[in-house]
Amino acid sequence: MSSGRLAPLGVASGGAHGAIIDRVRSPARDTSAGATAIVARIPRVQAAAELAAELESHVAALERVSADSHAEIVAGLSRSLTRWWRFLSTGVMPSDADFDPLRAWARARATEGVRLEELLRSFGLLRQMGWQLLRRHARSGESEALLELAGLLAKYVDQVSAVVTETYLAERELLVSEEERRTRTLLDRLCDAAPLDAADCELAERLEVPVRPAYSPFAIVIAERPPQRHAALATRLRRSGWRLTVTHGESVTGLAWQPLALADLHEGPHALLAIGEPTPRSELAAARADLAVLAEYGRAVGLRGLVRAEEHLLEIIVGRSPALVQRLRRRILAAIADGDRAELTLTLQTLLACRLDRTAASAALHVHRNTLAYRLTRIEEKTGLDLGSPRDLACVYVALEASLDEASGRHDVPAAP
Repeated sequence: MSSGRLAPLGVASGGAHGAIIDRVRSPARDTSAGATAIVARIPRVQAAAELAAELESHVAALERVSADSHAEIVAGLSRSLTRWWRFLSTGVMPSDADFDPLRAWARARATEGVRLEELLRSFGLLRQMGWQLLRRHARSGESEALLELAGLLAKYVDQVSAVVTETYLAERELLVSEEERRTRTLLDRLCDAAPLDAADCELAERLEVPVRPAYSPFAIVIAERPPQRHAALATRLRRSGWRLTVTHGESVTGLAWQPLALADLHEGPHALLAIGEPTPRSELAAARADLAVLAEYGRAVGLRGLVRAEEHLLEIIVGRSPALVQRLRRRILAAIADGDRAELTLTLQTLLACRLDRTAASAALHVHRNTLAYRLTRIEEKTGLDLGSPRDLACVYVALEASLDEASGRHDVPAAP
């Protein structure tokens, strides 16, 4: 078998040394000539039609395309066969530019939603059918030439598959990005109180989104998962009917007009789904920002499962006013946060964790109730707080929540998606 490039015919060599070289080369040259002869016997137009019909009978995805696409597929096969014939006849792989029509063909199939696996399977079938075609037109005594063609056929199909795979994946990535871009555009328009124009309505129809006066905003965080995982979830939710879903950093956000449950995410126990009440379009922008804040709060404190915005309004208020919260934190905790007074901060945290139950707080701190009472008196003296006042207790709660968020690495309110 040759190295894969058919030897040129009719090259003369001179002298005794040339005769020896001719005798050494003659088997390979004969094989190459035989391979060229086999290819020359195949009627291209008829073979292209036969291969196209056979391919469509085996690849179901190609049966569902439109009539125009069908004609394009047949034309693409004919072009590919022409390149194949030229390659088999010369042993020279077509240039990169020669595969541009194949790239356009692959992009069209990706746009139509034909799966890459189906396309690669079709080229595998073409390889088998091409081999049968070569065998059918080979004559007795041309087995070595057939082996030569088998190697070239495999090399060509590998090249074609590589071109199609690269082009298809790039196109699908572009389509996904374009899909998300259109989804973001519609999301922004639906979060505006202004009436939708004709282009907005056309986009909503194209994305199969019903235009309604109210939607439920939601935000999803998957603990310790990279942005790619969130992007995959957004794509999966769009495909499953929640079409107004996009990625936002390391989270997923969107609007729902139908119920969305944890089970719909298929992400197991690591997911946090923060969801709001149905909200009029004029208030959706603020509601989405609230959900983003709640999702980040949940990430910081390790919340999992379904979290409803109406049940965490205080956390949203805290998250929406970081500068004021930090001022409150400094005013309340600065006097008891340093040195030997750090135990006072721990005492205050423990009291709130025990729901103001002093007996439980004493047990948790492993101190006598009188010691606890003494510490609480010192806290009131140093901070000016009245721990019997609901308002002052609310300030303490907010300050301690801010302290927890800071320890978790959260400093800024995320921008609205």
